Amino acid sequence: MIATTRTALRRALFLLGVLLLFLPETASAQTARSIVTESLRSMQRIQTLSGRIKRMERLADGLEPGELKFKLMLDPHKIYIYNYVPEEGAEVLWVNGWNKNKALIHPNKFPWVNVSFGLDADVLLRGHHPMTDLGFGYTHRVIERLMRERSDDFEEHVKYEGTRTWYGQTVHVVVVNYEEYSFDNYTVVGNEDLFDIDRKLNVPAWKVVELNDKVDDFYDIKAGQNLKVPNIYAKKVIFFFDDKYKLPVVQIVYDDQGLFSKYEYLDLRVNPRFRSDEFLSDYSEYGF
Repeated sequence: MIATTRTALRRALFLLGVLLLFLPETASAQTARSIVTESLRSMQRIQTLSGRIKRMERLADGLEPGELKFKLMLDPHKIYIYNYVPEEGAEVLWVNGWNKNKALIHPNKFPWVNVSFGLDADVLLRGHHPMTDLGFGYTHRVIERLMRERSDDFEEHVKYEGTRTWYGQTVHVVVVNYEEYSFDNYTVVGNEDLFDIDRKLNVPAWKVVELNDKVDDFYDIKAGQNLKVPNIYAKKVIFFFDDKYKLPVVQIVYDDQGLFSKYEYLDLRVNPRFRSDEFLSDYSEYGF
């Protein structure tokens, strides 16, 4: 009888062990690396996206809020934006190769006519990023490069801080800290602009504008010019990864001066199927 009981107990423990192997990772078992790696995979799977973005960005006059809703298709690249803050009601439509590759803008104010601008126009660059950075592609590049170039000391600087509730949903909090945040010198090469330097060095283009008194905008540089640039993307970044899509739905960035930017992604739909006319200017729900 005792031997039979021990055998049954061993079998039960074996089955429990097998079951645990196939259960999802619990919050306590997860690590910053596993969460970030899963999120990178999720970002790569995005083909279409829609939702709302609330942002706070430090610009020349201080912190500036913004809010918009958007539709995004990556291949072919298409973008629709409806602004809430600033310029409530203004709409932007850009389709790669259409309209001489210019963005069509409905300003929703006098003189009440649609206008077209190139992507480098000031009206489309009031913020830290060009319109074509919309979505998670930029964030994917920043995180992926951080993991690749800082893999040896990743766990030292990137920590998982558990879960919390954000707008009624569970999110996983990951905090990146680099106390050695400082500045280097960089010499401009060829015809590159600050967005090129952003991609090359993995540092925010707008931060380079802030650091250099003789630079007024993203294109105000020339070959041979010496610039002051950050040695890493940020001093501290707080990410909230949502439990549904595994995406960084909150990104809070700090530098040597404090809050640099904050982005919140709400009402997300990942890989929705858009109607064939949703990226046309005469779509019935748009004001163009």
